[in-house]
Amino acid sequence: MSTVKQTTPTPGSENTVRSVEDGVSRVEGVKVLEEYMVNLVPYNPAWLTSPPPWATNMALSHEDLLAKTQEWREGVLWETTLQVGGGLAGVLKVGVNPVYGRHLLAARGMKAGEVLLVEPPLLLALRAKSSPYCSSCFRRAETFTCPSCGFFLCGPECLTEAHREECVVLRRLGLADPSEEERQQEERVMWEHLAAMPCEQRAQAQVLLQQVQTTSRQQRRLQVLRQYTVQPAVRTILAMNHSDLTRKLILTLQANTDKESQRYRVNQKNIVDVVVNTLGAASDLELVHWVCSVWDTNGFEVPLGWGTRVHGLYPMASLLTHDCRANTQQWFTKHGYLVLRAVENISEGDILTTCYTDPQWATMLRQDHLRVSKQFTCTCRRCQDPTELGTFLGSPLCPRCGGTLVSSAPLDPTADWVCHSGCPHTAPAKEVAAFGAKVGKSLHGLSPNDAGALTALAEHLQAGLHPTHHVLLQLHVSTLKTIVNKELKEMSDTEITTLAAIADLVMGVVRVLEAPLTRLTVRMAREEVRLQIELARRSGHPSHDMPATRSRLKALSQQVRDCELVLSWDVRMPTFSSVLRDYHAMLDQ
Repeated sequence: MSTVKQTTPTPGSENTVRSVEDGVSRVEGVKVLEEYMVNLVPYNPAWLTSPPPWATNMALSHEDLLAKTQEWREGVLWETTLQVGGGLAGVLKVGVNPVYGRHLLAARGMKAGEVLLVEPPLLLALRAKSSPYCSSCFRRAETFTCPSCGFFLCGPECLTEAHREECVVLRRLGLADPSEEERQQEERVMWEHLAAMPCEQRAQAQVLLQQVQTTSRQQRRLQVLRQYTVQPAVRTILAMNHSDLTRKLILTLQANTDKESQRYRVNQKNIVDVVVNTLGAASDLELVHWVCSVWDTNGFEVPLGWGTRVHGLYPMASLLTHDCRANTQQWFTKHGYLVLRAVENISEGDILTTCYTDPQWATMLRQDHLRVSKQFTCTCRRCQDPTELGTFLGSPLCPRCGGTLVSSAPLDPTADWVCHSGCPHTAPAKEVAAFGAKVGKSLHGLSPNDAGALTALAEHLQAGLHPTHHVLLQLHVSTLKTIVNKELKEMSDTEITTLAAIADLVMGVVRVLEAPLTRLTVRMAREEVRLQIELARRSGHPSHDMPATRSRLKALSQQVRDCELVLSWDVRMPTFSSVLRDYHAMLDQ
């Protein structure tokens, strides 16, 4: 995923945040966000002092929660309910300080698994370098295009009023297919030229002309895909013209518009020049740069229910502060609603955090990603620890003594690496980075469904990497994902024992790096539980230690409860009902 999220500055960050014509001041910005929060009450009945009972049911799936909320919203006057019910209970609070900028705080204690926020997208838009998606509903659409602007659509049914307004602007790119009248004129001219040719040349010329027409159409399709980069800005500018609140929200969100940055120059060339000079959608260069930066800084990658991914803006969720071990995690429903849940217990006054990068990456990779895409340096506890909280996720082995290499200064990408075992060997940061890149390349072209190849590569790489190096961890995670839908009873004792050892290693790392209720934690916990159930089932064999196996099974009771809860939230997650049934059946024997 490569996931793009809001980058509220963290301690030690180097963000340069500017406003458009002074934009919205910090104080005014908080007021705008608080106004927006009130607008979200109809989607968050749990925020009421006297919420409906189902609103606080943590086991409710996201789709069921939204369905019940919509039914409730349509059946009551929520403004009246807000007044009669005693107002808002106070769940989230917008904070502001010089270090974090605007951020979200817990207004009360929160339990792991609790829904903190349901937020519909303020805007959804196409992603750069995306496959052909309908620019209206975002489903896959590879043949039909809008006759006016040339952008992909599912069909005539997606020529909606909203698309027509956008189309008026996008048609100025000149990417639409020729009109019927233009096409007929082209054909008349073509046939006139063909008729004047000798018979022996006519057929060959006709084939070539058809090829030229096909190539021209394909080129227009490719140009449409290249112009996906401008749709977020165009859509945002149109929305700002329609709604004063939307305009104030866009001007309130954090953005980095440093003119010296590479991102600024890229936006100028690919988006701002096109939006201002070609499309005429806006005349204020600085405003368009601000809009681009708002998307760069705050945009989420949103998976929709039909297997496509788009870019989305969620102003309230954008206030989440980064931490490499976050206390919340966002989920997306099939229609793009964001559901934010606590993934561990949160105390009143705690800053609500999310992870802008992949927690499975080593510090060197996470820091590089954050510096390039988010323009700040993370200084969280994990990033400052050379051992990455004892997981050694980025550590190669010392070539001199076989110990573990760690960075002498993790927040400095140029710092030498030293042997954690105490031997005098050091390695330049560039050398370690080059070695890591070489190891990473070994994953290219590897099928995530080929368990044999995954295991073989892991065994090959172990000679130069710490056992929990992030590349090995990714291989082990992929190996466990290959058995999600497999029947374990068909595997040999050796395979089950090996997989159980892998699951134990993975969970040992994941428990340190992630909170108990994250997607990765419960997905890996599910496979660990399944493997331990299978080991317990085979414990009648003399070679197995039955009491020890049963003891390990009982020790997984909390993980079982976590899996039962989290895996019920989203139908796209692996099912757990049969695993739960087998678990209780095994304990009851």
